[in-house]
Amino acid sequence: MSVVRGSDVPTSRLWLLAAVTALALGACSESPDETPDSAPTATSATPSPTTESPTSEPPAALPAIEELTVAPGVVGPARTGMSRDEALATGLFDEDVEVPGEECGRSEPLGWKADYASSLDVLTKEDGTVVSFGVRGEQPRTADGLGVGSTLKDVTGVYETAEMVEAGYGQTGVFVTEGDAWLGFLFREDTVSIEPTSEVLMVEVTTGTRPDLMRDGC
Repeated sequence: MSVVRGSDVPTSRLWLLAAVTALALGACSESPDETPDSAPTATSATPSPTTESPTSEPPAALPAIEELTVAPGVVGPARTGMSRDEALATGLFDEDVEVPGEECGRSEPLGWKADYASSLDVLTKEDGTVVSFGVRGEQPRTADGLGVGSTLKDVTGVYETAEMVEAGYGQTGVFVTEGDAWLGFLFREDTVSIEPTSEVLMVEVTTGTRPDLMRDGC
């Protein structure tokens, strides 16, 4: 029978501990390498959208003079009898307009914008209330195309019941009414010598009273 020596027991335990340690180390060495967390990247700040400062609306473009329509008491959106403020609100007029001509030396409460002033005039009361509009140029015209340069035949062909009367200074006026609104056409010839081919010299619109078809100086 063999005898186990006391000194052999601790030695075998050391070997067993060493084997277990070796296995544990081997298992650790076979695990995949851990990748260190990458450093957080700085997030670039998104620029805030630029807020544009509000801008004022550009002024509305004036209608072309040929787009204005002449009718009893009106020229485009402007009507006789309207107040100074109402006229200015149409955008077609300037206020406190100097009368052309060195000999005049005065101003009127209202005047047509420069785009229209060579063809149109306006007469007012002292408070600026519109009394009359006169048309001296070929534009604007009525919805039927009547205006300066039209013939008597053209006018009476559209307005068969128009009234023909003497207009002063040996001239003739042909008048149309709608309610209390008036439309007048001036001809150079008197009522005796006027012909179908006679041409309109001036157009005038009023409300309440018949146009006198005259324009004096200062």
